[in-house]
Formats: sequence, C-alpha cells, structure tokens
Amino acid sequence: KNYQRYKAAVDRMRYFSMLGVKFKVCGLAAKDYGYALEDFQDFVEVVPSAINELVYWQQQGYVLMQPTILSKKYSVEEIR
Repeated sequence: KNYQRYKAAVDRMRYFSMLGVKFKVCGLAAKDYGYALEDFQDFVEVVPSAINELVYWQQQGYVLMQPTILSKKYSVEEIR
C-alpha cells in the first residue's frame, strides 16, 4: 500500500532478503495493530508469536543481544 512512501527501505529489505536475511513479524502484534497478512511485503514472514520464535532460535544457538521495546506511538492510519 505504502510502497512509494517507503520505497528505499522496502527495496533495501528486499535486497537483503535475496541475500538470505529473514524478516519476520509477530502475528499477535500485527493483529493488535490492525494489520492483515496482505499488508506485508512478500519477503516478510508473519510468525504466530514473536516470543515462541525467539525461543526457537535461542534453542538453535542464537543469542538475543538487546531487545528494544517500543510503545505504540502512532496509529495504523498515521503509519499507512
């Protein structure tokens, strides 16, 4: 929807996804913010729960270094 507004960022993310970087979004948070699956670019995977995803990757040997918890500052309409 907002491709033109965020073109540079989306194109950069798409490039990194082609190099193997995985972009994942918490399905619970997406639902809470009013997003639908079709609102995300095709290279973004919506996972059921960010917490479960983090636990899975930590069990694979990855380490969560420093999470940043953001408060909901903008409405979905302001972002879109």
